[in-house]
Amino acid sequence: MAAKIVLTECSWGSTDEEIRHLPSDAEIVCSLAMTEEELIQVCRDADAIIAEYAPLTRKVLSGLERCKIISNSAIGVDNIDIQAARELGIAVANVPNYCAYEVADHAMALMLAALRNIVHYERKVRQGIWDINDAPPMRRLAGLKLGLLGFGCIPQMVAQRAKAFEMDVRAFDPYLPPEVAAKLGVPLAPLEEILEECDIISCHMPLTPATTGMINQEIFGKMKQRPLFINTSRGKVIAEQDMAAALKSGQIRGAALDVLKDEPPVFSDEIFQLPNVIITPHAAFFSEEALKEVRSRSAGNVANFLQGAYDKVNFIVRPGSPSK
Repeated sequence: MAAKIVLTECSWGSTDEEIRHLPSDAEIVCSLAMTEEELIQVCRDADAIIAEYAPLTRKVLSGLERCKIISNSAIGVDNIDIQAARELGIAVANVPNYCAYEVADHAMALMLAALRNIVHYERKVRQGIWDINDAPPMRRLAGLKLGLLGFGCIPQMVAQRAKAFEMDVRAFDPYLPPEVAAKLGVPLAPLEEILEECDIISCHMPLTPATTGMINQEIFGKMKQRPLFINTSRGKVIAEQDMAAALKSGQIRGAALDVLKDEPPVFSDEIFQLPNVIITPHAAFFSEEALKEVRSRSAGNVANFLQGAYDKVNFIVRPGSPSK
């Protein structure tokens, strides 16, 4: 019997890339399911699911009758109830670092746009104002201290780029062996040191129960250098109202954000009214090359799993968990 494979979101208008990598005899269903009820209905008899943002909650996973694997076309898997998948014996895979170049480049682009007043000047010029003094003070990048929250693959690439600008880079990552960072010429530092000494702080932490809302009023209050704050990780890592308050009070001089707590956002939220904020629409991951890679590798996870080539699947939850 041919496997049924459901793509929960056909975000890119076609399934051509996925089909190239999936078994030729598979039944492939493309949906736009985003609610729990829609997901249960379309995925109930699926053997495999390729998802992106769809909320694969415990309720949804419990309603699946024969699903063996979920492949998330993303690095993060915060849209999937991992514990429920483990209990139900459903394997979960992801696509690590497919957009590492793009996110690292985007973090640097946000940093440069903010520090060099690029967006501010552009807005003023369009208002008919041609005045270099009508802008916040600017400092030379060389010598500025950049603190990275998290030091996995993407922030390591940010560090390489920042060091090319002769910035002083350090990182906070309680899970990374210091010798790994040392090989890259980046010292690991306590969180308190990052908060107290850095001129720019760039967030690269995954969204977990422990990191949800971690960057809050208390943390912003410890940022002694009134830094530029950058986030290209997950919006819910930040307590957004606390960030807005920190921006208004001057605890941080500005923010450059690619992610928000709600996406799509509520455009009446206070964060959109603040002049010292740059926001892009969760675009850091995007390029034609990255999109092709994430789709092909995600489909490859499913194809390899169904063919028993487990060594070629990037598992978050491995098969062999307790079955339903």
